Amino acid sequence: MKIQMTEDKIQETEQRSEEGQEPLQASDELRAAQLESAEWRDKFVRQLAEFDNFRKRTRAELEGLRDAAAESLIASLLPLYDDFERMRETAGNADQATLRKGFELMHQKFQSFLDARGVSRLECRGKEFDPNQHDAIMMQPREGFPAGVVLEEVTPGYKLGEKVIRHAQVVVSSEPLDDQASRPEGKAE
Repeated sequence: MKIQMTEDKIQETEQRSEEGQEPLQASDELRAAQLESAEWRDKFVRQLAEFDNFRKRTRAELEGLRDAAAESLIASLLPLYDDFERMRETAGNADQATLRKGFELMHQKFQSFLDARGVSRLECRGKEFDPNQHDAIMMQPREGFPAGVVLEEVTPGYKLGEKVIRHAQVVVSSEPLDDQASRPEGKAE
C-alpha cells in the first residue's frame, strides 16, 4: 500500500511539472503522511476497543453459563436435601426398618441423579492396575494373583462420560515375597 501511495505521489509530481504547476512541497507530503497516520491510528484504536468489548461480552456469557449450570445442579439436588431433612426430623421416632427403607430410597434417588448426568462408577476389582483410573495406596502380595492386579477398592472412582473425575484408591497385587527374597540382590527381572 505504501509503494502504491509513493507511486501515486510521483505521478502527481510529474503531472504537475508537465502542467507547469509547482511540485508538491515537503510540507504537503508531511501533512498527507500525518493524515494517513491518523487514519491508521483511528482504525487501530477502534479495533482495540472492539476486541476489548468482545472479551468483556465473552467473559459475561461464560459467567452466565457457569451460574446457570450451578443453579441447575443445585435445583436438582434440593429434593435429595429435603429427603435428608425429613429423615433427620423423624429419625428419633422411626424404627430401624423404616430408617433403612428411607435411606435406600434416598440412595436410589441420588444414584438416578448421577446416572442422568452420565456419572458412573469405575470397575476396579480384579482388573489390571491403570494409573489413568487408579491411585495405588498399597501393594500387597497375594497368592493366585499376578503382580499389577487390583485386589481391593478402598475408595471408589468415578467418571463423567469417558473422563475420569475421581481416581479409585486401590490395593494392588505385588510379586510374592518368596520370589522377591530368592532373587540375588541388585538384580531385577
